[in-house]
Amino acid sequence: MSRTRKDSKQNRVLEVVKKPDGTFDLFLNRRLDRHDVPEAGLPEELCVRFGFCREEYDSILRELNQHGKKELFF
Repeated sequence: MSRTRKDSKQNRVLEVVKKPDGTFDLFLNRRLDRHDVPEAGLPEELCVRFGFCREEYDSILRELNQHGKKELFF
């Protein structure tokens, strides 16, 4: 059985980790993709690159501030 493009997208994992210095590291499929991203640059990474915008971005940022990391499946 072949997989659709939508099904294959669900295998991608983006993990965002907030570091003690206030910057963020992004891991795409468990590999470091971006490091030391300042909070001002985070919307560009999450919204422009990955499509997590507006309320979804705000929710992610809240969780990062509370727990220090967030896994996103897409």
